[in-house]
Amino acid sequence: MTSVSFTSGELLDIIKSLEVMESKAEYNEDYYLASYYLHLSQQFGRIHEKLQEMPSENRVAHLILAQA
Repeated sequence: MTSVSFTSGELLDIIKSLEVMESKAEYNEDYYLASYYLHLSQQFGRIHEKLQEMPSENRVAHLILAQA
């Protein structure tokens, strides 16, 4: 089992970076790649939204990869 933790600020940094990459892909007319970055950004955005529902002292996302 592997886990990765992200603070709210780290998630916002990741989202911003993905949005920049999406914009670059759109500028280069690579719409498939732009869609890929948009989808990733939305996934991290959903995680960030869930963090905002938690008390501020507990705002850390622990993502766990478990092999079945």
